[in-house]
Amino acid sequence: MADSHDCSETNRRTVLKAIGVGAVGTTGALGSSGSAVADHGGDHYTNPLYEPHFPDPEIHRADDGTWWAYGTNMDRENDSDELLVTILSSTDLVNWTFEGEAFDTRPGWTYGSIWAPNVHYYDGEWVMFYSLEPRPWESGEFGIGLATSDTPDGPFTDHGRVIGDGDTGGGTIDAYFVEHRGTPYLFWGSFQGIYVAELTSDLQDVDMSTATQLAGDAYEGTIHYERNGYHYLFVSTGTCCDGHSSTYEYEVGRSTDFFGPYVDQNGVDLLDYDDHNEGVPVLTGSAQFPGAAHGDITTYDDGSEWMIYHAYNADEPEFIDGAPRRVLMMDRIDWEDDWPVIGCDGTPSDVAAVPGSGTHCHGDGDNGGPITARTYRLSNVNSGLYLEVGDADTSEGANVNQWSDTGHPCQEWNVIENDDGTSRLENANSGYVLSAADGSTSEGASLVQRSWSDDADQRWVVIDNGDGTYRLANNANGYVADVLDTSSDDGADVIQWSWRDSDNQKWAFDPV
Repeated sequence: MADSHDCSETNRRTVLKAIGVGAVGTTGALGSSGSAVADHGGDHYTNPLYEPHFPDPEIHRADDGTWWAYGTNMDRENDSDELLVTILSSTDLVNWTFEGEAFDTRPGWTYGSIWAPNVHYYDGEWVMFYSLEPRPWESGEFGIGLATSDTPDGPFTDHGRVIGDGDTGGGTIDAYFVEHRGTPYLFWGSFQGIYVAELTSDLQDVDMSTATQLAGDAYEGTIHYERNGYHYLFVSTGTCCDGHSSTYEYEVGRSTDFFGPYVDQNGVDLLDYDDHNEGVPVLTGSAQFPGAAHGDITTYDDGSEWMIYHAYNADEPEFIDGAPRRVLMMDRIDWEDDWPVIGCDGTPSDVAAVPGSGTHCHGDGDNGGPITARTYRLSNVNSGLYLEVGDADTSEGANVNQWSDTGHPCQEWNVIENDDGTSRLENANSGYVLSAADGSTSEGASLVQRSWSDDADQRWVVIDNGDGTYRLANNANGYVADVLDTSSDDGADVIQWSWRDSDNQKWAFDPV
């Protein structure tokens, strides 16, 4: 079976891009262009979309339909391997290609590291506001600079500093540019208030006499978003850079006026929050993906809205050469009473439906609605045989296969809902749960039963195929439960494999 599938690799456009290709989930030098992406083919994609390093992602779509993403790539200890704003491109929002750096040389107004780029197409050119802080790290005055380019892949020409701590009193990073009623505005702020002020017509200066504070000291990493008569202020709060223990998350306020007040779901003005994580989170990290926040929003062709952001991957190291190792993530935004719900339940998804598929949240009536927390027997559509633990084995690590109907509890599975929208399948006979052998993320790995230990490979997404059948997508890797070699034989092994829309990957759920 393994010979019937191909694995696709990332295409690289420049010499820089060709300096080494790593696998998703591997570690490497912070500045390496060998960051790799998974092949997110089919109906679902897996987070993260890009590794090993893409913090503070910003996204903008060109007129030809291509999405362009820009991210931080700073090394807090040594700048020799830094990329001067990493650029990616995508035609579908899930498969991303490394395109190089935004700058040929560092901006000249101070020698420092660039992060938190904010990019828009405005007045006939690509405009980037970026944060910069002089080296050594954590010294000197923070500031926001401006650069422009004729093309989204650069190179960007620097126009110097627009605003700095000396102008504002501090916290002058994390820019977000908005044109409102024909006037250009800049949002900024990092744990010393979130502000907005008018820009000059050339965008190269801020009129501080127009500055308005919109949120308290609890926040940074702002997004302004307009929808259905409301202005939304998405703001990042918590600790961003403490590795897997980071508490970073998104909160949001909304207003009918561009200048606020922005109030949250509890009716509290964001101005009243000065301490981390006090408000109502709309995206908070999970055990698998801690520290989820600081990103941007884009709209797909079907009108669906998507949040890109960064988070840590708990399966990988916390830092690369002193810099927090944060990866590119994406989840759909749904709306309830004009409030955003990100990732179906406010936490990062491991596996999700691709944009344009028409399905997303498990259990919402669009896909997987009938599958609730109860006991089922799962029969394979191709063979008609039942998913079971071979020989009714009650030992840990016993193999899972298919077999004719025996009526034995080893062919019964308790579907138990997890707190992240996934489910675990517990064998009614043994009490162990469906897992990948040795926790493998490899295509073709056998499925076994193992004690529940809250591992990603023990979490499954039950996906409606639209024909009364379902597939089981492994949350660790996106592969689905598959009968080896499309066999119809008793005892045939059940493995994990890429979704091919084959009957041997489809299962009927029969309630017990």
